[in-house]
Amino acid sequence: MSSLSGKAVARKSVPVTAEDTRTVELLREPAGAYRAAMAEILGVELSANPSEAEVLQALIEAGRIAVEEKVMASGYAALAAARDDDDREHDRAMRNRRRGSSED
Repeated sequence: MSSLSGKAVARKSVPVTAEDTRTVELLREPAGAYRAAMAEILGVELSANPSEAEVLQALIEAGRIAVEEKVMASGYAALAAARDDDDREHDRAMRNRRRGSSED
């Protein structure tokens, strides 16, 4: 797995709750469920001894990825819902056409 991607372009000051702080501490532990989940979401590993800043940046990236995936899923669902009988008939005809040409 690679390291976190984007190059930082700015530093922001954000408020954190006690729950946020606890999650950061759990993610800073070398092995554990939180660390494994983060690696699965991001497809990257945190460094062996990550700073609070590294963990916070990873949490922001994980949240961004989750939001982007939700937006894409909603878009695909809307696209599928917009399909009508003519679209489905066209797809069926194309599948049959391809099957017919491969049997030749």
